[in-house]
This record gives sequence, C-alpha cells and structure tokens, in this order.
Amino acid sequence: QRLRTDHLDLFQLHGCSKDILERGDVIEFMQRAKESGKTRFIGYSGENDAALFAVRSSFFDTLQISVSLADQQTIDTVLPEAVKRGMGIIAKRPLGNAAWTQKARPDDYVAPYWDRYQKLNYEYLQKGSLQAFSTALRFTLSVPGVSVAIVGTQKPGRVEENARFLEEGPLEPERYNAIRERWKAVAPPDWVGQA
Repeated sequence: QRLRTDHLDLFQLHGCSKDILERGDVIEFMQRAKESGKTRFIGYSGENDAALFAVRSSFFDTLQISVSLADQQTIDTVLPEAVKRGMGIIAKRPLGNAAWTQKARPDDYVAPYWDRYQKLNYEYLQKGSLQAFSTALRFTLSVPGVSVAIVGTQKPGRVEENARFLEEGPLEPERYNAIRERWKAVAPPDWVGQA
C-alpha cells in the first residue's frame, strides 16, 4: 500500500546467511510472494558460499554480488553457475568504493579495498584520472553474465560521467585479460566478496 502498487518487479533477499537459506522458510515465503503475483522476480544479494548456495538452489531469478577490479573471486566461482542458470546478475560496488583515490588507508569498511588496490597496483589507477573510473566500470560490465551495475555516488554529475564511460563499450579484450591475469597473480584466496 505504501508503495502504491500491487506488485514488485524484484523482491530481493539481502545478506542472508547460508544457514538461513538452507532452512528454506525464507525462500518458501519469497516463492509464495512470486506465485501470488506480489513480485515478478525474486533475487538474492550476498557473497561467497551463501551466494553459491543461492545460485545452486535454482529458486532465485537474480543475483546481486560484488564484482570489481578489487572483487574478482566470484568471476571464476559463482558467476559461471549463475550464467548457466540464466540468472540476471547485478554487480554491486563496481568501483570497489574507488578506494584507489584515497592517499591514506581509511579506517572503515573501505579499508580492505584500499589494501587490495595497493597490492594489485594497476598502473591506470595511479594516474587518478577519469580514465581510471572508466576502466573500472567498463571492466565490471565486461564480465560475462553481468547484466547491470549499481554505482553509488554523492555527486549528481557522476551519473552523466558514468554514462559517457559506457559509450566507449566493453573493455578491450587485451585490457580485460591483463586485469584478470594480474588478479590471478596477486590475489590470495581470502580476497572474497565484501558483504
């Protein structure tokens, strides 16, 4: 009633643990909402083992998950499973909070991204230009299966900038592959998605 609609396009479960997913009651509730026409699609938003469980359950239509220059682990683990099942993939944090723009290590939830960018040491991020934002966003949207990216900003002009970046099209294959190879050479197994 408050939304003034008779249905939602997407009803998404956010950050639910694998244990709760395995119990099944939350999934059943969401399925009933879909079957009764209250929502067209149901989705899961989360990371790592819980995301993989959600994908393999085949109950969800969409998956929202971290995918960025600093969050690539899911490209090899979760995303192929989601693509195989025809799920819509929503990339969250496609810029990894642009942590490369900060000169000193932050003391909040952005710190792990800052650490990762320091170790990955991508040359184009060192220049601090709009090209760095373009490369980061285009990389995320070049990942096979990614349907859309959620880009947060506090500056209205950024929306127009991001749109201009996307006019350039997908990242060139050689640049995309170089980013993936750098990740594989540097990233330890515990660089998993940030919830």
